[in-house]
Amino acid sequence: MIKISFWLKKSDTDPGNLEYMTISSPKKVLEGKLAGIYACEVCLLIPGMERKQHLIYADNPIHALCFASEFAKSQLQFLINRGYIISEAESHEP
Repeated sequence: MIKISFWLKKSDTDPGNLEYMTISSPKKVLEGKLAGIYACEVCLLIPGMERKQHLIYADNPIHALCFASEFAKSQLQFLINRGYIISEAESHEP
């Protein structure tokens, strides 16, 4: 599992919160229409928003992890576009 920690705040006056995004290890799907491919789960919990869980699929585990990391990057870009300030978890530097 990959755990991404970041400090998230809505504005300069908002104190902010320590947030986490996780990407699970790729797992092979064993049943159903998607049997034989790999899936990674990306989970993001933001205050005031519901918990978001997304499954990312690919033909092999490396691609599943790469696609999941690109998805996580796009989710963080979405937060920036909505006016959130994302900073390093420990130093709070943007």
